[in-house]
Amino acid sequence: MEKIRCLKRYKIFLITLLACFVSSTVFARKAHKEILVFAGVGMRLPLDEMGKKVEKLYGIKVIYDYEGSGRLGNKILAGQTPDVFIPGSDKWAKILKTKGYVEDYNPVAYHTPVIITPEGNSKVNSLGDFAGSGNQLVLGNIKACAIGDVSAAIFKKAGIKESKINIRARGVTVKQLVLWIEGNNADASIVWKTDAVQSGKVRIIGIPEQYNVTSVISVCRMSKQKKEVSEYIDYLLGTEGKAIFKKYGFDAM
Repeated sequence: MEKIRCLKRYKIFLITLLACFVSSTVFARKAHKEILVFAGVGMRLPLDEMGKKVEKLYGIKVIYDYEGSGRLGNKILAGQTPDVFIPGSDKWAKILKTKGYVEDYNPVAYHTPVIITPEGNSKVNSLGDFAGSGNQLVLGNIKACAIGDVSAAIFKKAGIKESKINIRARGVTVKQLVLWIEGNNADASIVWKTDAVQSGKVRIIGIPEQYNVTSVISVCRMSKQKKEVSEYIDYLLGTEGKAIFKKYGFDAM
């Protein structure tokens, strides 16, 4: 009788052990299906939509960390490694490639800068109105977000010294700049066209081509041997991915 009891207990032990093994295997498989993507905050809308599509198609859970490209780039240099990095300009793609953090990167779309003002505010109508006019401007932080670096390059091409510009504040993301202008907290800013269009609450002024600086959005592969990363990147670079970028106002490659 005791022998039968022991045998039953042993069987229960084996079943429990097998259940734990199966559960841990399933959990590991699910965990393996997750990828972390660092991306410029200005790309939240198209990337969120693409993340849902990729999850449906491949069962991959895409976790996004949205911030200014400069902040994300510095996170990577500090030791935080995502599976994919999508900065607002290829400046950070080149820096990280040179330093050996990025295996490869591919252009997928590009950003076009525009001037925005609050609706009904006609103080700023061109780049020339940024300098020496007493107008209050908000611009991107050069170290924190791609638009800050691009704005500086635009002013340089146009021969406008930033020391002549009345800069009220520096934003760490494009979204922050748009919110300030929507709230009538400054007379103008320079942001990406996509963010201006998506806002619908600001006046948009084009920048002459000879002074403008477009930025290439690049998809950077950080993980070398991960099937999920390849599937995600292939989707972004494919016809559907580029169509979604275009849907939200980006100029597709």
